[in-house]
Amino acid sequence: MNTTISKKAKLLVLAAAIMTSVMMYVILFVPPPVQSAYYYMDEEMMQQWMGGYSLPEDLSVTWSAPEDRPPEIVYFSDNDTFQLRNPEIWQNPVYIGYRMSKKDIRPREYDDIWYNANVSVEGNRLSYDYTVYNGAGIDCRHAVYNVTLSVSKVNTSVKYIDEEFITYLPVEDIEVNNLAAAESRKYRINADLIKPEKDEIYKLTFTVNWPGYFTDYKNKKRLREDICTKCNPHNMNQPSSNIGFYIYGEDAPSYPQRTYTKERTQGAVPI
Repeated sequence: MNTTISKKAKLLVLAAAIMTSVMMYVILFVPPPVQSAYYYMDEEMMQQWMGGYSLPEDLSVTWSAPEDRPPEIVYFSDNDTFQLRNPEIWQNPVYIGYRMSKKDIRPREYDDIWYNANVSVEGNRLSYDYTVYNGAGIDCRHAVYNVTLSVSKVNTSVKYIDEEFITYLPVEDIEVNNLAAAESRKYRINADLIKPEKDEIYKLTFTVNWPGYFTDYKNKKRLREDICTKCNPHNMNQPSSNIGFYIYGEDAPSYPQRTYTKERTQGAVPI
């Protein structure tokens, strides 16, 4: 019996061994892709459906200057008070016409659209403005924007971003009534703040989910997939807007800087 292995068989065995080694390396040593909180919101959906304006989550992620940081709140346990850091930043309008322009022409002429989150903290109550707009081209009689508020605890013992989800807090949905096509309206979102220990940091993330349908003035149900025919089907599940706040105990350490740059995330952050 001839037990000699042919040259071709040896090459096949070697190739299989190399492929197996590569696969094992990827499984064991290559980290999985980061599941970013940001996803691309196609322009058609922003222009042709019931949407809204909000400060993007982690507004700018270099965090090297006060205006580059997300809204931050400090809790002082001795007198049981909350204080919004740099309130003037969060009460100034931000130009968003380059993202929300309705003019579908080339070169793009952006609409003069501004948004003011008008963030405030009164007592233990956090509030900010969310602007709903009707880009569906049909007058809306009623729509519901589901709002959720998640709480994550920040691990302050490490020098990188480490946030662990804790729970959801109650927050009211946005009930939209009688909003004509191409019109917008402000709604105030409110929530009670949690009280961290002196050395703790928590993150509060508001998520405003755009409606999957609305009723028109004839009480006819209008579905997103029927109206926004040019929308990317991958974004049809639950488009939303996010805004994150950080609550610091009075002795909590500074949160580490992001490794991303503003340019890297700009344009991919939903508003």
